[in-house]
Amino acid sequence: MTEVRKRYRLAELSWPEAQAAIQAGAMAVLPVGSLEQHGRHLPLDTDNVLGDAIAEAAVAGAVGRGLKVLLCPPLHYGYTMHNMDFPGTMTLGTETLLAVGRDLVTSLAHHGCRRIVLLSSHGSNWSILDLIAREVMNRRPEVLVAAIFPIKMAAAELERLREATQTGGMSHGCELETSLMLHLRPELVDMSKAVCDISQPDSQFYWRDLLRGSRGVAMADLTRHASRTGLVGDPTVATAEKGRRFFDLIVATCVEFLAEFEDQEPHVTLD
Repeated sequence: MTEVRKRYRLAELSWPEAQAAIQAGAMAVLPVGSLEQHGRHLPLDTDNVLGDAIAEAAVAGAVGRGLKVLLCPPLHYGYTMHNMDFPGTMTLGTETLLAVGRDLVTSLAHHGCRRIVLLSSHGSNWSILDLIAREVMNRRPEVLVAAIFPIKMAAAELERLREATQTGGMSHGCELETSLMLHLRPELVDMSKAVCDISQPDSQFYWRDLLRGSRGVAMADLTRHASRTGLVGDPTVATAEKGRRFFDLIVATCVEFLAEFEDQEPHVTLD
């Protein structure tokens, strides 16, 4: 296990080893999470636990398939202003996350890394990570930067397994996140405090559900406008076994993406 880890954990490499890996064409994966409330039954660290585990398993799986990947130390703070009514939540401002992410990605590009993946486990990071990817490539067109949200990537497969079928049943601190935590860190979950808390806006175009995307509409709201307890969804149907199945699907999807991403190159098609 020590030898396998040394092939992909950037923080465990010496600089000559990092240089060799980058020169050999290794892509970099940077997990970006959040420290925020997830209802009364889950810990503040939920997004970080899930993101770190998904990134670790996906990179290990990709390396096991012969891909060249470096796993960067995670960024455990993200953009979560909408949860600041709940004590313990800690947020970065929009400009701060944009600047930090851009600096970290630019650092990797400076050393010669040409494929960089920002792996988000927190939905509200998404638009900022997308902007980081765009800004870096505008400055460094030879570098491919992808922002990915693994849960969304596996949405079609996860949808077939869900029991909280009502729209909004899988949103925040829900069946999905609670099941994943029961699988990964059950000692941090208090199911006696899990309740169903689903509230949806009166709209044909926008709704709150991780697996069911709205119809091209992004609309901001505060969690206190959508929830009595901090969670949005139905964690009461969560189980560790479902968490294992959810996790395996999400990781497999990530591995497939990394395999595809390794073969991509920026090509100029302009005449």
